[in-house]
Amino acid sequence: MLNAMIYLDHAATSPLDPRVLEAMLPHLRDTWGNPSSPHAKGREARIAIDTARQSIADRLGVLPHEIVFVSSGSEGNSLAMFGSCERWLQTHEGPGHLITASVEHSCSLKAADKLEAAGWKITKLPVDAFGMLSATDLEDALTEDTALVSLQWANNEVGTIQPVEELAAVCKKAGVPFHCDAVQGVGLLPLPSPVPDLMTIAAHKFYGPKGIGVLVVREHIELCPQVMGGGQEFGLRAGTENTAGIVGMAAALELCEDKRQETTPYIRNLRDILVSGILSMEGTSLNGHPEHRLPNFANIRFEGLSAENILMKLDMAGICVSSGAACVTGAIEASHVLTAMGRSATEAKENIRFSLGKSTTEKEIETVLQAIQASV
Repeated sequence: MLNAMIYLDHAATSPLDPRVLEAMLPHLRDTWGNPSSPHAKGREARIAIDTARQSIADRLGVLPHEIVFVSSGSEGNSLAMFGSCERWLQTHEGPGHLITASVEHSCSLKAADKLEAAGWKITKLPVDAFGMLSATDLEDALTEDTALVSLQWANNEVGTIQPVEELAAVCKKAGVPFHCDAVQGVGLLPLPSPVPDLMTIAAHKFYGPKGIGVLVVREHIELCPQVMGGGQEFGLRAGTENTAGIVGMAAALELCEDKRQETTPYIRNLRDILVSGILSMEGTSLNGHPEHRLPNFANIRFEGLSAENILMKLDMAGICVSSGAACVTGAIEASHVLTAMGRSATEAKENIRFSLGKSTTEKEIETVLQAIQASV
């Protein structure tokens, strides 16, 4: 019989907080009207959405009309990138230049590839051996035709935290809009200050529901919508709003931010115990920046061992971890993040990502260390 499941894959998704579910249930059962309808049932849903929008705006330090609800982080990133580039084309004679990084989430890299196929010039900034970007490299890459810079706050595979405030300052000086994919950092780190021109977050990364996210669009930024229809979300994202999901996202963000200063040190301490224990084993090494790394992240290389085999053994022991981004797991390929950091194709297949959460316990970490020792 398997032991109770130990979940260390919060970077992929987090469990729904019971208090968030409780906040959502009335809106699944009762507030089911279309928020665009003029009658009482519609107004009921609209009030719930407007209240949640205000709450999220307050937590993020922006204005309510700068909150655009989307279905996911991937959609938010796509709206930021394609929406910015389409707007550029309305005022310029042809495609311009977009800057991203070699270690971005696959949704951003695929968006960049599609833009490149449409004639856009794409620069993918390099990173160092820790996965860190350089503000100097960004400054050197900017041109008079740069329409957008789109970069992660924290990497979804190795957890390296980028100097987004410095990167945003470079863009501001050059007069170029800056989009920050902040999906992995919210709930774990203090928000960037000031909030970037465009910023993507997703509720399911901080104990909220799946299927709902936000693209922050500061009021000086103009985008072209990518989903056409009824003109919801200030004309930027058509489609009947997900009332329960929006309410759940607001509740999750409030709970996470209220407790962040307590939960982050707690998680970091457990993460450090895990990393110390694993690195005492022969043939192991840490991927990502040793200091500027998400407090719940530990991406470990097991030299000469297949990540797939380790994953299978840990799964059989009731331990949920991953070998990289959930969006690409299953296609057994070398991690593009690790190869960008200088690892060989073979080395980039020898890594396990552990990502802890607020419910992780020290006893669970002890059990995981024992299971890893038995698996390697």
